[in-house]
Amino acid sequence: MCGICGIVLDQESKEADLKSLQSMREALFHRGPDDHGSYLKGNVGLAMQRLSIIDLAGGHQPIHNEDQTVWVVFNGEIYNFQELRKELIGKGHHFSTRSDTEVIVHLYEESGVDCVKRLRGMFAFALWDTRRKTLLLARDRLGIKPLYYYHRNGCFLFASEIKALIQHPAVERQVSMRGLDCYFTYGYIPAPETIFKDIYKLSPAATLSLQQGHVSKQKYWDLDYTDTLQGDPEELSQELLERLRDSVRRHLVSDVSVGAFLSGGVDSSAMVALMREEADRPIKTFSLGYRGKGDELGYARLVSKHLETEHHEFIVSPDMTELLPELVWHQDEPLFDNSILPTFLVSKLAREHVKVALSGDGGDELFGGYEWTRRYQFIRYYNQLPGGIRTILQKLLLRDGHEPAYRSDFTSKLKRFISDTTLSLEEGFARRTTNSGQFRQQLYSEETKKALDRYDALTLQSECFTRASVQDERDKMLYVDSMLYLPDDCLFKVDRMSMANSLEVRVPFLDHEFVEFTSRLPFSVKVSGLTTKRILKKALASRLPSTVFSQRKQGFTIPIADWLRGELGDLVEKIILQDRAQERGFFNPDCLRWMLESHRSHRYNLSYQIWAVFIFEIWARLYLDRTDLTKPEATLKDLL
Repeated sequence: MCGICGIVLDQESKEADLKSLQSMREALFHRGPDDHGSYLKGNVGLAMQRLSIIDLAGGHQPIHNEDQTVWVVFNGEIYNFQELRKELIGKGHHFSTRSDTEVIVHLYEESGVDCVKRLRGMFAFALWDTRRKTLLLARDRLGIKPLYYYHRNGCFLFASEIKALIQHPAVERQVSMRGLDCYFTYGYIPAPETIFKDIYKLSPAATLSLQQGHVSKQKYWDLDYTDTLQGDPEELSQELLERLRDSVRRHLVSDVSVGAFLSGGVDSSAMVALMREEADRPIKTFSLGYRGKGDELGYARLVSKHLETEHHEFIVSPDMTELLPELVWHQDEPLFDNSILPTFLVSKLAREHVKVALSGDGGDELFGGYEWTRRYQFIRYYNQLPGGIRTILQKLLLRDGHEPAYRSDFTSKLKRFISDTTLSLEEGFARRTTNSGQFRQQLYSEETKKALDRYDALTLQSECFTRASVQDERDKMLYVDSMLYLPDDCLFKVDRMSMANSLEVRVPFLDHEFVEFTSRLPFSVKVSGLTTKRILKKALASRLPSTVFSQRKQGFTIPIADWLRGELGDLVEKIILQDRAQERGFFNPDCLRWMLESHRSHRYNLSYQIWAVFIFEIWARLYLDRTDLTKPEATLKDLL
């Protein structure tokens, strides 16, 4: 695992600046404190910080081919590198290391840009071909590893994190209005947008080639749900188990110790169960709980005892929100997913014992584990009622309209449900997973609305729905989750919070061959009735306690609604209503006051909306207001 960065100037007569390259690399120190290296020649510079996992002594980067005409810096792991290495040696290539990185160099010599299609793993790499004078960037299929770029005025920059790009003097820190609307629509910013103007994410499953100042991008992989497997559910569950076991086995390859995050849910428990069968030593597992809600650890303890792991726990309390400036600094961009705090803390706990941890991320997207997918099953049942009954219910419950998802009482939930039944699959999914356009129009100032010029970030989700290749329309929800929410919220969060602690996190569910297999499974074996992840639970039934499969999904979030009605709420109010915040001019202050008052009075639950503004303001104070971006402020109070 590493942090990579680089500079390529369009004019060959110019020279890449060593000082700027070093500053970019040093900004990524936390991603790889074990080693660093660089290549600088003429108008090109590549650099990296290394977290040593495989070939500890010999895997120094950048790595080159035999005649030093191809150079690469690489972040991630290639799980089939040993097979590829053997094949490439058979074709006459000579290896000077045992690392997986060197496979990329020789595979590129054989296949050019198509080399990415042979790689099985999580990766982001940059390869410089001195003969063709071409830079190749590539990102893995599911977007597990990040990669950003900037290209303006003859200067092309790339890096694993934005904080490295903005070390270069060519980059100006200006807010992208499209990125801002994405954030307040989704709570995260989907690729290719970022919160910064002129800085972009390389999309998952994409390559970018730069030659003589010209950029070309290409998508090399996508999910397809049309080739549906037929067969006995028992046989399918056994095949799923063997494929998942193979993925876990590959993800255990390491020259350092490997542990696992364990929430006690189905996905993380599945990882630990299969790790126990494949590993030759006791598994170290790591869990979090919350003060006042300690019973959340019960399932993790149950699984740990059942599988005989070496278990470690940590309790999160409200005062730990003081860490938020540090976490937002590591993110580079605002992300309103409040599970960044527990993810950071469990990564910190794990790093005290191991250098690599396996995670159950991806299981919800593959097997329909989210509540918004489960709710659609209710709609299907409702639509089986006689039309006359449905008409009566709509007239009774929707005659006065219904309020957005701010109330949590039963009547309000019922009204929203009945309203959802009148919407298309796409419209209902958007209602359940995004902030409405109406809310954003209330939140934004007139200046923000004018700057957006009618841009609506919801089109990104709509385009994703249109692109999905499915037989069962319900698979469209899984596709959109896998293409948007998974890479740009879940994996983004895990990468930043684990790398903040110099911990490598691996995700066996997202081995692309396993993902392709799950996309061919009928939706009915993933979600049956109101039971989610049915086939996964069936495959693991004999390996885990039965109560693991019957518990209600809790997620990895903090009790933010309650915390915002306590002392944290006072601090949040001070920060987002300060003149310093209002002078930015992005938001309508009357809307902010209404949100705070409505939430405190228990009239509405506006915790997610308030949290989104709060995190944005923390980000703005860290990334827009300061000149020194090398380290974060210490605490929330330091931001006042």
